[in-house]
Amino acid sequence: MRLVLALVLLVLAGCSAPLADQECVDQSLRAYDQVQSGDVEGLKAQSTQALRGQLTSAAIEELQTFTVAGPPKETKVLSWQTTRIAGGEASYELFQQLEYEQSLVLLSTVMVRTSAGEWQINGIHLNLADPVHARAAGGFTLENKSPLHFGVLAAAILAPLLCLGTFGVALWRRRWGWMIGSLFGFGQLALNWSTGAWMFQVANVALLGAGFFKGPGPFDAWVLTVSLPIPAILFWILRRDRPKVGKASKQQVASALSLSDNEPL
Repeated sequence: MRLVLALVLLVLAGCSAPLADQECVDQSLRAYDQVQSGDVEGLKAQSTQALRGQLTSAAIEELQTFTVAGPPKETKVLSWQTTRIAGGEASYELFQQLEYEQSLVLLSTVMVRTSAGEWQINGIHLNLADPVHARAAGGFTLENKSPLHFGVLAAAILAPLLCLGTFGVALWRRRWGWMIGSLFGFGQLALNWSTGAWMFQVANVALLGAGFFKGPGPFDAWVLTVSLPIPAILFWILRRDRPKVGKASKQQVASALSLSDNEPL
């Protein structure tokens, strides 16, 4: 019991992803405000030397076409990552979403750390979108879907149920090898829920035979993956759900057969 509890705690600890650096988040939003207001000098003050030469008045005016006047209703960090670039410098890339009443601004900021430990902006990119269309592109709906969509969705629901049900029966019957093997599916069919595009991979092993994921951006579609739970299927075909025959039972069967052979006709 203690071992199971320890494993659960480890899984929960692994699922808790670290948060983005709040200092970098604030600096990125400050850069957006400077673009929005046309504060070229303020933006240059927190930018790298390479970016300062590109921050002309014309460049700021072009970026302003992808901004919306006034403060956003909500800001959200979609993704972030830290990498090492040439020379050992650290690079921090931040992807944020700024939501307004009628528009959605996607803000991508790249920063590098100076030798003094300060972050400087090395690149800023903006994109403007309609939030209704963005949600529709990355939403999950059953409208206007093909039989393939419904087939993959049904398989994505049934495959984990079959794996978990087989796992429970194999555990009850003490079929340890089948218990572990029933948790996995082989091969993979991946379906883009928005476009209907699909791809199949033969060399693939998936836990519970199904999965789903979505990219960090609002335009990213849901992708459903389904694998064939071959061990779970074989478990029922080969009738491994039956109780094992013990040595005593085998001896009783053998004794019964010998007695029947010795009985007179």
